[in-house]
Amino acid sequence: MKRMRAEWEKQRAILFAFPHRWSDWAEYLQEARENFVRIIREVLRFEEVILIHHPDDLEGRGIIHREFAEAIAKGKMRVYAILCNDTWARDFGAISLEEGGESVLLDFGFNGWGLKFASNWDNQINTALKEMGEFEGLKVMDMILEGGSIESDGAGVILTNTQCLLEKNRNPHLSQEQIEQKLKGHLGAKKILWLTQGYLAGDDTDSHIDTLARFISPTQIAYVRCEDESDEHYLALRAMEEELRGLRGLDGEPYELIALPFVRAIYDEGERLPATYANFLFVNGALLVPTYGDSHDALALEILQNALPHLEVIGIDCQTLIRQHGSLHCVSMQIYPRA
Repeated sequence: MKRMRAEWEKQRAILFAFPHRWSDWAEYLQEARENFVRIIREVLRFEEVILIHHPDDLEGRGIIHREFAEAIAKGKMRVYAILCNDTWARDFGAISLEEGGESVLLDFGFNGWGLKFASNWDNQINTALKEMGEFEGLKVMDMILEGGSIESDGAGVILTNTQCLLEKNRNPHLSQEQIEQKLKGHLGAKKILWLTQGYLAGDDTDSHIDTLARFISPTQIAYVRCEDESDEHYLALRAMEEELRGLRGLDGEPYELIALPFVRAIYDEGERLPATYANFLFVNGALLVPTYGDSHDALALEILQNALPHLEVIGIDCQTLIRQHGSLHCVSMQIYPRA
């Protein structure tokens, strides 16, 4: 029996890649590093961290060892020098499965979100971590994928969308039916739920599901809702909401839908950025939620806290992260206990 784990299950560590001057963070590298340090400190309150940095980034390495000296000394953080193009661990980091009662890590082809950006080094990070003893038992999946493009309820249901998985620069040789069969075969899924609507302006990923709609339990989906009829997203997100209402789980029952507020329009050099509260991260005992200095920040936290009263819901300012068109979930990947 094989299944893709749900994010809220007990985790071993969170994987991050530290910003460096050869990445797109170069223009505001200090701010990016400070943002990552804040996020990593919060994660360390709850679990371990696996952190990689570019081997030539001596300045970054110095910051890591200065800021996290205690965590490294206590074995709560493991640091590896590995070549990396960028910092989006969600999309190159290994996917965690359970198979026969054992933890399995699954590698896949990562091609920079449909050949948009360089990914030659990022595509090799999982293999490098295997060689260093961190990712034992790594298996390979024969398709292009990104972690942010799929959501699991932990019980055999995968939520995804056609906008991303059917984009022509990823797996042009595969039909939707063939992709569904590969997801079922590799991830142990019993059912694939496809959305065809919804997007965020400025999103380079072709509408990753983790920016739009997320499982927060086997019976609940949190999603982005736009109330402003004058906003360009209004019709597409309302159409997505209707699709969500029509989804059914393995038991044939509809999901409880938790609507999240829409972040006001944020622009950088005239380009709208894809800020979203759906890009939250589960850690052991808590939910970390991106905030943007927006009037809806407190409401988003309140909604998620009410939906998940057993967790500590914590807001983390991600105004720097969103300048590179990603957020909290995008820069992280959870890894589960080996046994």
